[in-house]
Amino acid sequence: MTIDSKTIFANLKKQLLSGDLTLPGLPDIAQRVQRAISNEDYNISDVARIIQTDIPLSGRIIQVANSPLYKGVVPVESCHAAVVRLGMKVVRSLVTSFAVRRLYTSKNSKSRKHMEQLWKHSVKIGAISFTLARVTPGFDPERAMLAGLTHDIGELIILQYTELNPNLLTNELAVQEVVKTYKTRLSGVILKHWRFDEEFIKAALGAEDWLRNPSDTADLADVVMAAHIMEMTLVNQLPEGVDAFNDLPVYLKFPVFKLGEFAHRELMMESQDEISELQKLLR
Repeated sequence: MTIDSKTIFANLKKQLLSGDLTLPGLPDIAQRVQRAISNEDYNISDVARIIQTDIPLSGRIIQVANSPLYKGVVPVESCHAAVVRLGMKVVRSLVTSFAVRRLYTSKNSKSRKHMEQLWKHSVKIGAISFTLARVTPGFDPERAMLAGLTHDIGELIILQYTELNPNLLTNELAVQEVVKTYKTRLSGVILKHWRFDEEFIKAALGAEDWLRNPSDTADLADVVMAAHIMEMTLVNQLPEGVDAFNDLPVYLKFPVFKLGEFAHRELMMESQDEISELQKLLR
């Protein structure tokens, strides 16, 4: 019997409500760092000590601090020095990013391959979002990067569900339809579960809603959508149902788009080293 996407999602929702399928939790290390930074009494030493309890994460933070994006005159050799150099906003985004990366794993080889492709895409959108936010007044590049990294997190639930129901692994078209139709809704549910602020939830819900236009002013969802556009223009691809990029409301909200397609292609080319370095660090 063929199972359609609506039936799959209805069963997925039923398993979530019954507790047979659970939402992924934000890894403990990210929660601890977020709580420490949110505490008015925190200090850099407190945050560094928390990160040092996770040796691989501590090494990654030091690596980022010494990367071309953030390096100073003198290399840093300790987690404390790395936190000082990067600052709290950057550290919080990086710790969350690296912690979320650990969720993209599976014992099933087919699901694992899908997750690796999904993370690769998320990293690319996160890196482009960082670059676009850096050249657009009013945006925080680290927040934009994290929004790009987490906008597709809902697919994890769908992949987890298919692992619990192996018969679906042979029904790829139906699963792809579930991803296409419901992943943004599930991404919003997960980010709300993780207590991300409303701006991140809206970014996940609206990042591929091409005709979305709640305001003439760009928001974080527009940044992530624009990052998709910039990626697509490099391979001469258009979103489904869209005849031209300049027909999209988001196209009028960013200075780099107002200068025409050549301008944002040029930005992508000029920023290739930065984007590549971010991708390397986040993978």
